[in-house]
Amino acid sequence: MKKLLLLIIAASITSFAQITITGNDVLNIFAVGNSTTIHQDTLQSMVDIGSPGGGNNWDFTGLQTNLTVDIESVDPASTPFSGNFSGADFCVYNMLNYQGFDAESWTYSTVDGFVDNMGSAITVSLLPGFSILLENDPDRHTFQNPTSYNSQWMQTYTSTTTITGLPPTVTTVSLNAIVDAYGTMTLPGGASYNALRIREETTISANTSVGYTFVTISGAQVNVEAEGSNPPNSGTITVNSTSYNSAIISSVEQISGLPQNFNLAQNYPNPFNPSTKIEYSIPEESFVQLKVYDVLGNEVATLVNEDQTVGSYRADFSGTNLSSGLYIAKLQAGNYSKTIKMTLLR
Repeated sequence: MKKLLLLIIAASITSFAQITITGNDVLNIFAVGNSTTIHQDTLQSMVDIGSPGGGNNWDFTGLQTNLTVDIESVDPASTPFSGNFSGADFCVYNMLNYQGFDAESWTYSTVDGFVDNMGSAITVSLLPGFSILLENDPDRHTFQNPTSYNSQWMQTYTSTTTITGLPPTVTTVSLNAIVDAYGTMTLPGGASYNALRIREETTISANTSVGYTFVTISGAQVNVEAEGSNPPNSGTITVNSTSYNSAIISSVEQISGLPQNFNLAQNYPNPFNPSTKIEYSIPEESFVQLKVYDVLGNEVATLVNEDQTVGSYRADFSGTNLSSGLYIAKLQAGNYSKTIKMTLLR
């Protein structure tokens, strides 16, 4: 009976639990070395955004992709524009195409009373000395610290764009955001997460756009840009673009190839404080999920959520922001499933 009760509690938590995302969660998501792939669709489509309030079950499994961008968290101090964005708590790096040229981009953020976007910088490999610098003053609020259901914020800031050889361009931006819904969301591939919905109105030169962002503690996220300045706030709406990414992935290293069997080894060290390593093997190409749960069944980390080739792998797991206790690591690869118990001791 006690086991059944725990399962019922865990199921209810997983289904429609309200969540709170803190600054520490964000720092954990964007720890140096973490990475993910953003899947974008720049074509107009229809998306069901649910409705305000709780109990939403957002099905995003039909989202399409016509562009992907790989991002990685890097140490802000190691980047070429650290002097322009001093005080950044984390930096996201990616490669992109700029007007037909290979380019690199760094986006800088801080975590304080808000999670704020300081700005970004772009360089083009074939144009030495050329850069595009975008700086927000004050830093642009991404969301509150902490953020939960019914959180809301308003802000007006200036965005200054400086392109090498041209005078700066200054734009005034106003935004109005509210966390107006919560529930679970399911992404292409079947991964599900507890999520909050943020509705944000952005006004530039009297032109207003509306976007919805679905955010999670693990870093999985969906963004939709609605058509028009006053779209419906529930149901299926027309959107101009979408993007999504699965949970931010901690450092995962392939350590050897050609294993004969599926396997999930005991983590080491165990007990651990604050980090440990988890090794696993897959003998055939598979969609692999490696997740960590607490004893109530709450997901606390997604370490792997992607297709992987044959090989043996090692994933790092950090319990920096977790309390002492027992945690469960679960590997799901094809039809294979196995769990191990891990003990975090402070």
